[in-house]
Order: sequence, then structure tokens, then C-alpha cells
Amino acid sequence: MNSIPLIIMAAGVSSRMKKSSITKNMTKKQINQSNSRVKGYIQVAEGKEPLIFYLIKNSINAGVKEFYIIVSKNSQEFQEYLKSLENRLEISINFAIQDFYGNSKPLGTSDAIFQTMNQYDELIKTRFLVCNCDNLYSVNAIKTLLGESNYNSMIAYDFEYLEFSNERLSSFSLLNIENNFLSEIIEKPDIEFIRNHSKKKYVSMNIFSFKGSEIYKYLRDCPINTIRGEKEIVTAIQNMILENKKSVIAFPLCEHVPDLTYKDDLEKISKFLD
Repeated sequence: MNSIPLIIMAAGVSSRMKKSSITKNMTKKQINQSNSRVKGYIQVAEGKEPLIFYLIKNSINAGVKEFYIIVSKNSQEFQEYLKSLENRLEISINFAIQDFYGNSKPLGTSDAIFQTMNQYDELIKTRFLVCNCDNLYSVNAIKTLLGESNYNSMIAYDFEYLEFSNERLSSFSLLNIENNFLSEIIEKPDIEFIRNHSKKKYVSMNIFSFKGSEIYKYLRDCPINTIRGEKEIVTAIQNMILENKKSVIAFPLCEHVPDLTYKDDLEKISKFLD
């Protein structure tokens, strides 16, 4: 087993999920959970485990044994479920509580990782993986990042294999890659930009490997996005590669990533797992 830990970001307020339309096949339990729980804690598939369970299982199969899970302060039930997995799956789980600074939603992904590193300063001195709680990354993707020890790294997903519409692509980050290194990361490009993008479309699904000592200052100094009002990991990474063009190596991958953003994604993920 690998000694590299995985940080899972699970403190979001799931606003797009809550606002999305109810589908005809949803059960009352699914409706209630999709309107009240963080996305990774919503039960999926016949096994009725939350999505984060399957993400943790894939991570274990890739070689991860230690997890840092970022949650909000009002998440006791979620934390109790996660702690129950320690003995069941023979893993270690640490919680980082993301401070919302008195606001109704967190300050973004960059702030989430920064707060976690401040709560667990061992992360500043080591390498770690980080990902969302609402995407089901494959064992292959996680293993690929675990295998790179010289650089910060990320998975660059070939958009043709993700099975999403162009409209959905506009909610991700578009990547430019030169000589295997990330040269530019464009957060939430508009549809017109996507249509005029002549290069092969690679996107980020927010799964990375970072050297704590290298990423820390960019997380700390990350400015707030003036449009979305958040400190985004995309901004921190872009600032890092502006200072060092060989900061982040990108691994192209051609595979689908089940993504839980809207209520109608529940049925798709359940079919994928079944």
C-alpha cells in the first residue's frame, strides 16, 4: 500500500443539486437526500452506500490507506458514517472542518485545501492527492497520480470520452498542455470559447497530486475570483505554472468519470455501479 494520503473535498453546499429538477424515477429518500446532503453522502446504486464509499473503495484499490476529508461544521451524521468506515475498510480518516467565515457557503476549493494544510501541518511537508467527493474516479486515475513523484500532477481527461454535452463542459476547466506539462487552465469557459477551441479538448475533473511545500504559498495567496466570489484551486495552479512552466505534469486519460452534479445524475451513477 502507498503512504501518500488523499484529501477529499466534501464541504460544499450542493446548490446546483438542490436547485435541479426531480426526475420521475427518484425515490422519496433520494429526493430528501439530494435536497439536504452533501453530494458525496447521497446514497447511490443497489448497495445503498453513499457515493463517497465507492470513491474510497477505488482509492483503497489504488493503494491509498490514509484520508483527510474536508467537511462543514454541521456534518456530524456524515462524520459518524465516515468514521464507521475506518474499521470496516481498515483505513485512517482525519477530518478537516472548513470555516465558512460566517457566510452561507465555503470560500472555494483553494481555501478548503489551505485550511486543511493549516489544520494538519504534516501535509505541508509531504505529497498528497486531492479530489472532489462527487466524482467517481477510477482506480487507474488514482494509481497514475500515485506513481508520479517528481512533479505536481493532474489527470487531463479527454472530453470525447467523458460523455458530457458542451454545455456541461462549460462547468469544468479546459486545459492546454505542452510537452506533457500543463501550460494553461481555463476555469468554466463559455460556450463560444469552447466551440472556437481548435485543440483537442482536455478537461480537469479536479483530481491532483501536489507537493505540499510547493502548492502551499499559491493556496495561501490565492485571490478571490471576482465573478464567483471564491478562491479556486484553478487560480492557485495557474499562478504556480506562471512562475514555473514545469510545475504540473498532465496525464491524458480516455475514460468516463461518473459525476454527481444534478438530480438526474443519480440514475446514471446507479446504472454505472450496477
